[in-house]
Amino acid sequence: MLRNFELKKRILLQKENLPKNVLWVHVASVGEFNTFLPILKELRKEHKILLTFFSPRAREFLENKNKFYDFLYPLPLDVPTIIRNFERSIKPKALIIVEREFWPSLIMFTNTKKILVNTYAKNTFLEKILSKRFELIITRSKKDEEIFRSYGAKKVVSCGNLKFICQNENKNLSLSIKNKIIVAGSTHKGEEEIILKAFKKVKQEIKDTVLVLVPRHVERASEVINTVKSFGFRCSFFTDFQEDSVVDVIVVNKLGVLKDLYAIGEVAIVGGTFVKLGGHNLLEPACFNIPVIYGPYTFKVRDLKEFLEKNKIGYEVKNWESLRETLLKILKDKYKPAVNIKEYSERIKRCYLREIEEILRT
Repeated sequence: MLRNFELKKRILLQKENLPKNVLWVHVASVGEFNTFLPILKELRKEHKILLTFFSPRAREFLENKNKFYDFLYPLPLDVPTIIRNFERSIKPKALIIVEREFWPSLIMFTNTKKILVNTYAKNTFLEKILSKRFELIITRSKKDEEIFRSYGAKKVVSCGNLKFICQNENKNLSLSIKNKIIVAGSTHKGEEEIILKAFKKVKQEIKDTVLVLVPRHVERASEVINTVKSFGFRCSFFTDFQEDSVVDVIVVNKLGVLKDLYAIGEVAIVGGTFVKLGGHNLLEPACFNIPVIYGPYTFKVRDLKEFLEKNKIGYEVKNWESLRETLLKILKDKYKPAVNIKEYSERIKRCYLREIEEILRT
């Protein structure tokens, strides 16, 4: 339920001193904002961005992301007169809607150019009717493209899923390790034991390997290093590691270095997948074109899992034994992904920007 304050904001927006001639971008909540962020960053270089959102819970998060937009408002109440007044007030260059925010008044009663991005088809009545109101629809797949075309939409293009755009920024990491590095990222209590048990066996066959353990919560670092010691490994905290250190396992006790570690790894193990949490971001390490291993609990990242496995960069394991077998296979064989994820990601990004800018220019 909307709080009274939130409801008032959505009704009275037209009375505010609103900005003019902006590019209006609408997202439902945090997930859609994060998905569209790589495109939003590029669009903001050339356009003033007015961002609207639906979920009241997204407000605090979005307010802290103000470097990616110029103005932030809750979506006006989906009533024709309110929507029309809001549009008249801001005189937008265009309206970009992310994924499936099919608000009838927002789409039917605005006169500006409308673009629907990263969408997918469900064959609903509302979808069929409203899709004809968009100057451009960018879908996740060719199948979705064909379905939207069948509705009689003006222009439909398949560019791919925005979730598969890499958002990693390469940085220089002051960590010099000559051995092969296995990076276990975002691990939770109960997962380190599984990983260490498998690594102990791997180490017996491939001696020049080092395991870097990155607990999801940095305050667990001391607990994790005690677990490492119980396995008999030589170990060090990340902040204590020196170039001449002789260690088997490094435990990261510092925030903000996981992406940099993935960049120098031979293989990644992603946590939150060996316990019933549903998984963390599988794409993050894959963007550095290294193989990604995860446990059986990936229900939160199922689409990423399927994508990685299709392109022979993702490997699901059930227990420590299958983890050991998979690590040995990857480290002994010359690993060749079916696709360069970074390049694939850039193609998706370029496609979205090209199609959107073409509509904005016309």
